[in-house]
Formats: sequence, C-alpha cells, structure tokens
Amino acid sequence: MILRVCISLLVLLSLAQGECQHNTKPDSPNIVFILVDDLGYSDVGYMGYKKGLNTPNIDQLAKNGRIFAQAYAAAPVCSPTRASILTGKSPAELKLTCHIPGLPMAQYLERQHKGKSLKEAFFIDHLLLEEVTLAEALKSHGYKTGFFGKWHLSGSGSARSNSEGVINEKFQPQHQGFDVNIGGCAYGQPSSWFAPYNNATIPEKEEGEYLTDRMGDEAVNYITKSKNKPFFLYLSTYTVHTPLKAPQQVVKKNDGNTYHAMIEKLDQNVGKLMNHLKQNDLLENTMVVFYSDNGGLWGNPPLRGNKGSLHEGGVRVPLVISWPGKIEPGKSETPVTSIDLFPTIMEVVNNKSTIADHMEGISLLPELLHQKELKDRPLYWHFPHYRKEGQDMGAAIREGDWKLIQDFESDSIYLYNLKKDLGEVENLVEKHPQKAGELLEKLKSWQKKSNAEMPQKNKDFKSETPH
Repeated sequence: MILRVCISLLVLLSLAQGECQHNTKPDSPNIVFILVDDLGYSDVGYMGYKKGLNTPNIDQLAKNGRIFAQAYAAAPVCSPTRASILTGKSPAELKLTCHIPGLPMAQYLERQHKGKSLKEAFFIDHLLLEEVTLAEALKSHGYKTGFFGKWHLSGSGSARSNSEGVINEKFQPQHQGFDVNIGGCAYGQPSSWFAPYNNATIPEKEEGEYLTDRMGDEAVNYITKSKNKPFFLYLSTYTVHTPLKAPQQVVKKNDGNTYHAMIEKLDQNVGKLMNHLKQNDLLENTMVVFYSDNGGLWGNPPLRGNKGSLHEGGVRVPLVISWPGKIEPGKSETPVTSIDLFPTIMEVVNNKSTIADHMEGISLLPELLHQKELKDRPLYWHFPHYRKEGQDMGAAIREGDWKLIQDFESDSIYLYNLKKDLGEVENLVEKHPQKAGELLEKLKSWQKKSNAEMPQKNKDFKSETPH
C-alpha cells in the first residue's frame, strides 16, 4: 500500500511538472476513443461471423486501421474494464473486479451469496480519486478532454435511487480529468433510451430523441469547439446494453431485430463522427480507437461463452486503431488487452511515457508503426464473482496459444489450446499436466503480486449433499 501511494505521488508530480512546462508537441494528435458497451466479438460486419449486420462505417474504419483479432477486455463485465482503460491498471490491483451494481451494495451481495458456497471477493464501487486517469495525464500535456456517455464508476445503487443517476457526484468524470461530462454518472444502463432521459448529466433538449444519436451529436459539437487545440474525445456509448430499444423504423429495416437495429444506430454515429473529422481536415492528425468493454450477450461465434464468462466469448472483443498516414492498415494476431491502451496513447502523445513504467500494460505503438513485434507475455483475468452466464467465479491466464481457467467454486482447472481449439471444447489438463501446473503457478504468483482479493467460504451455505 505504501509503495502504491508513493508511485501515485511520483506520477502526479510528473504530470504537474509536464503541465508547468506546457509539454505539448506542435503535432500532438487528437485522440478519439469510442468505447461500446457489450458489443460482442462478432457483432461487427468486418469480422464476418454474423449475417444481417449493417456496419459500413465501422467496417470502413477497420479497413483504414489496424484490426486486433485477439484483443481482450480486462474483465468479462463493464466497470472493471472501464477502470482499467482509464488507469492502465488491472481490475485486481484497482480492487474493482466486478460491475458496480445498480442495487445498493449490501442488497446486491445478499442476493449474490444466497445458496452459494463462496462469498464474492471484496470490491469497491467507484474509481478512486487518487488514481491518475488517462484524461488527467492528457490534460497535463495540454489536451482538452471531453466525456460523453456511460461512466458507471461512481457508486452503487443507481437503479433504486431517484437521483437521476447521481450517487456520488465527486466520482464522476468532471472530477477525474474531463473538462466536459455529458451522460456520465452511476448508471450502468440508461434509465430511458428516448428523451427525457432521467439523467442529471444530460441537459434535456428534444423530446423523443434517441440517446445514441444525442451522444453522437454531442461528440461532433465537441470537436467543432475543440479543433484548434489537441483534444481527447471519449465517446462511451450506452449502446448496445439492455434493455434493447431502437427507433421503430430502424428496427423494421432490420427485420424486427432490435439488437441489430441498435448496432446500426451505433454505426451511423461512428460514421457521423468520422465524417466530421474528415470535413474538418482532422483525420490525419487523429488517432481513433474503437473498442468494447466486454463480450456480447447474444452469442459470439466462433467463441464459447457470453458476457460474464471467462471463456473467450466473455472477454475477447473488437478492437480497431486507426491513424491515417501513421498506422498501416491490416490485421494483428498479437494478444492485447485494455490495460495496454493507456501506455499506447501516452507514447503517441509524448513519444515516451514515464507513467507507463508503473503499469502492467505495454504500449502497442511499436507494433502499430511496424517498428517491432511485441513479445509474447501472459495476460491475466481475476473475476471472483458470480454471473448467470458461463464460466464465472474464477481467474484465468493466457500465454501463447495456451489458456488456463481456475474455477474457485468447484476448485477445478481447465486448460485449452486456443490455436487448435478456439471454441474451448477440450479440457487438456490430463493430457498436459505440466503446462497446466506451470500456468497455474504463474496465475497464483500474479494474484499475489496484484494483492488480488479472494472469495471466502460462505458460513451460511448449507450443502444439499447428505454427509
């Protein structure tokens, strides 16, 4: 804990010093980060796994940029991944390993533990203010910063409160480095997809407007106001989270498929944003990141599992990074994760990043610029929580082609070779016990190093099995 505080102080000192020196390069690129909520690995047309998707603008972005075919979220649910993007730290280190519940925390945990042999591990319900966020780091380099959409890092209980999403205002984006905050509060899903939004951070305008369109319009307006200075635009859509709602004419166009209609509305607003950058001659000086916070809920072929699962379908997500004239288009098969994005962006901004030295993630810029291939390294997940979907209450490690899942509740181990078995069908523990033991040891060592919170036995649990 003392070491962590000291590192945070050193980082803040570095940021303050950079701000005093106005350390902004004349050619500092704009950063546009589009974070989609619950968009699955195969929920975009360019992946080619699902029929009937209307995503021409996202597909064009992928055609012009680098597709990461083996990109991962740091968690199979939203809040931990969002925190990892903003801090460059793993959810385990942040003590924020679960989605922040809409129920009050005590009520949520009581529900989760009922009939379970383990109690979920401790986790906090907000992003701590002492963490240095990506927005704060970019501000120290002279950037304007704007947040639009879903935050979900500022307190539990929003679904049972009448405060229009504001549980603890001091943990909202405007206190985490963002100059502008429209939409960001404690909500994990919108109170309404159509105005009025019942969201205290969204000024009401036209009744009946669609939330995805409104956030796209706000992002475009922000670019217009900020284009004379380097800017960081974080468009964090509530799309495509449940409840599934879209304008009726778009649903009809998609043969009654509301989910596909929501994806199409997302695509329209990505197009709106990209066209505005082009019309204002900003494309060649703007790096665009398109990403999802976890796996999809509605099937992720050819992967196994959905959101909430430690199988590939819960954690492997779409990722495209585009920067015309700088990043050569193509596809990368390098496994990468959300904690890599902070150091990547900071290296883009300042050529090097002193902050990245204190992070678990690595900069992807050398690979993006074809300077060198990234070395193989283990990727980790720690998810000591219950979900209804698939493999939960566990942890995982991927290294090379191998992936191991540790199930806390059943005390079981699963080993897969993803190159030969992307669908994670065959458990290879008995065939490769040495590899399983090696990976499990690395996973446990990482958990210890990260001071990961572990689940505890539930004393109230009564086994139905007779003794």
